[in-house]
Amino acid sequence: MSNASGVPGVFAVQCPNPKCRKYMLVEEHDRGKVVPCLLCKTPIRVGGAPVEPRPPASRVPPSQ
Repeated sequence: MSNASGVPGVFAVQCPNPKCRKYMLVEEHDRGKVVPCLLCKTPIRVGGAPVEPRPPASRVPPSQ
């Protein structure tokens, strides 16, 4: 997937290692894959497609 400038889409992920927490940029084609952190090499699972926001669930009192 490319944007208007022809550059592949990129987005930031954060290392889950509490001692590292480095942010790095990954490309669209890495979605759904595991990539190593550039600093500490901890495996980072790159999320899938962006989730569309859902409307909040309505709170209906339980029937008695």
